[in-house]
Formats: sequence, C-alpha cells, structure tokens
Amino acid sequence: MKRTVLLVEDSNTIRHILRVYLMKLKLDFLEADRAEQGLRLLDSQQVDLVIADVNMPGGMDGLEFVRRVRSSEWARVRQVPVVLLTGGKAPDLEARATEAGASEFVRKPVSIDALAAVARRHLSLEEGADPLVA
Repeated sequence: MKRTVLLVEDSNTIRHILRVYLMKLKLDFLEADRAEQGLRLLDSQQVDLVIADVNMPGGMDGLEFVRRVRSSEWARVRQVPVVLLTGGKAPDLEARATEAGASEFVRKPVSIDALAAVARRHLSLEEGADPLVA
C-alpha cells in the first residue's frame, strides 16, 4: 500500500525539494501552504506522515498546528506522526516542539539521506524495501 505524506510548508520551492528528497520512497504527497489548509486535509484524507515547517504565515505556526493535530476529535488524525522542520536557531525550540506533540524535530538544512531516514522510520519502511509490497 502506498503511503501518503502531507507537506505543510508555505514555500513552494521547499515543498518541491522535500518531494524530490523523498521521491525514491515512492510516496504520494498532499500539500498545504498554510497550517489551516493542512488541518483540513488531515480531516478529509488518509495521511501516514506529516512534515511541517515551524514558521508559517497566517494565524497558526507549526507548534500550534501540532497541538491541534494532537487534540483532533479523530483518533486517526491524533495518531499521525508529525515531523517539524525549522531553520530557527532558538535553543528551546526543540523542547517546545516535543511539548506540543511533535514526533520528531529536524533543523534545516536537512540532507536527502537524513530526511529519507526520518520518513522511513515514521512510515516503518525498511532501508531498500519496496514500499509498494505489502
């Protein structure tokens, strides 16, 4: 069964780079350029992993996004792994992300191998395994 990753990132360029980095895992992607849109997609689509930026424009940043995911009325939404990405340098940011309910915290720039390893871990995909084989 093919896995679906939701990318919640305001930069179209960064979303494209994330897709390219994860291309070899043969995943399906949903994309949102705002946290609010990401929440709507989570409510309406089957998602296996969320990768979201911490700093997003609008009324909701990545930390609040994670809090809302974790407090969803839907168990399938609450249980989705959420990986937060940031270029921010605040020393307490990782602790705040963990407190909010993030499954993992990754600082930018992230390498292709590091991001693929994070995705494999949260999607329970083995190194070199074909994700299409059940």
